[in-house]
Amino acid sequence: MKYELNDKVKVNSNNDNENYDSFRSEVLIITHADNKGRGYDEELYPQGLYCFITENGDEINCSLYDYELEKVL
Repeated sequence: MKYELNDKVKVNSNNDNENYDSFRSEVLIITHADNKGRGYDEELYPQGLYCFITENGDEINCSLYDYELEKVL
């Protein structure tokens, strides 16, 4: 799934990366979306890569790919 700026997402419940534990339960708002596949890891093309803030405005110092996210409805 591709996401857009200002979409609300959270870390996918199947993702067990412990680096995301500090914001795993947070609703994240997308502040930057690279949907052209020019992300950090070329092997993950065509995954989009996203940057976030929390609903409280705190910046998340980590970018995540499509497969690591799920949409908040």
